Amino acid sequence: MIKLKKYTALTLCALTLTTAPLSVLADEYDQKITDQDKKISELQQTEQTAEEQKAALEQQVAAIEQEVADVLKEKTTEEKKLSDLTAKIGLLQDKIQKREEQIRNQARDVQTNHDSASIVDVVINAKSVGDAVKKTIAVSTILSASKDIMEQQTKDKTELEKLEKEAEQRLQSINQKTTELKAKQDQLVQTKLDQQVKINDLQASIATEKDQKKKYEKQKEDAEKKRQAALKALEEQRKKEAAAREKAQAEAEKQAKKAAEEAQKAAEEAQAQAAAAESEKQKQAAEIAQLEAQQQEQQAKQQQEQAQTVTDTNASQVTTNPAETASKPTENSSGWAAPLSIGLSVTSPFGLRQDPTGASGTQHDGIDFAGSAGTPIMASKSGKVVESGFHWSAGNHVVIQHSDGHYSYYMHMVSAPSVSVGSEVSAGQVLGGMGTTGNSTGVHLHFGVSTALWSGFVDPAPLLGI
Repeated sequence: MIKLKKYTALTLCALTLTTAPLSVLADEYDQKITDQDKKISELQQTEQTAEEQKAALEQQVAAIEQEVADVLKEKTTEEKKLSDLTAKIGLLQDKIQKREEQIRNQARDVQTNHDSASIVDVVINAKSVGDAVKKTIAVSTILSASKDIMEQQTKDKTELEKLEKEAEQRLQSINQKTTELKAKQDQLVQTKLDQQVKINDLQASIATEKDQKKKYEKQKEDAEKKRQAALKALEEQRKKEAAAREKAQAEAEKQAKKAAEEAQKAAEEAQAQAAAAESEKQKQAAEIAQLEAQQQEQQAKQQQEQAQTVTDTNASQVTTNPAETASKPTENSSGWAAPLSIGLSVTSPFGLRQDPTGASGTQHDGIDFAGSAGTPIMASKSGKVVESGFHWSAGNHVVIQHSDGHYSYYMHMVSAPSVSVGSEVSAGQVLGGMGTTGNSTGVHLHFGVSTALWSGFVDPAPLLGI
């Protein structure tokens, strides 16, 4: 009975020491996984809100683009009216100039031929009454005609001044409205670009939190496997202890039976030696009891050492954490990544083509990719920015020099680039938004690669894997 109690105590002790910490650890991982789910859910809600804000911005940008188109159409109409008005002003100016010439000629004629030709002089110097009347009528007619011409001249000059003022106001109003709309459009596109950068950051955070959740799930799975292994080991140990207990009991029964047989034999051999035999029997029983106690103590010690070994092994396994490693962005075999996250849709490949504008030649030194205004443009490879600004043909653009001797080109951005000359950029870093500045017929990204700055252009398609 004492031996059985010792085995039971050792088994319960080992079970408690091994399984309790593992159960607590599994509960901690469950809480960590729940916390990660909450973080991921909050980030996804924030991402959805950001996407909705981006969609609203895109609608505003589209509305402003339509408004700009309407104003440009209105500007074209007004410029036509202004052209007609300018032609009318030119005719009126010509008419005024000719009339002024006529007035000057008449004035010279009156001054030259009629210095003393007042109406009184005409009457006095007339040869007859009829002659006086004719000359008076002639002078009056000249004076009346000059007066009408002067009045018409004044009226035309007033009209000319009015038309010129009207033309100036029309042009000023149209240019002001166009400037305001353009500024509003640039602001909305920049806001949309900033929103996309925010969404990219949120998506990166979500991916990080999901990776952390997977790590906790893997650690929980490992802890559960270790707990099951410990329970299995304890069960095997329990079976061994039961077998040992049965064996000890059988041995004790065997020894007792043998002792009884020997005692019976001793009693039969000599009645005279009964007292001595009895004493000897007691001595043997004491020795057997002592031997049995020593055996029980030795077995208990072995079981305790075995339980301690299982506990120590499991504890060392549970507290061991795998090293965390940071994953790097995946690149293709050439080391170049796509400059757009929306996928690459080629609208004009590298090589010979028909010149769409008449100003860029028949050799196309890059690849044109389709997209909408403000779509983020990213560095295809890490390097150093050697150009960042505006060019009449490339528009808002960036040129990056790479360590392998290549240069990459990103042209026709919607606004000024977000990186400056001399700065170091990494692959995937946002450089600006897609637009149609410079020598461009529509919103797109012109992406080029060369072996020297602005010369030695090569086809980027094999580098991008397209």
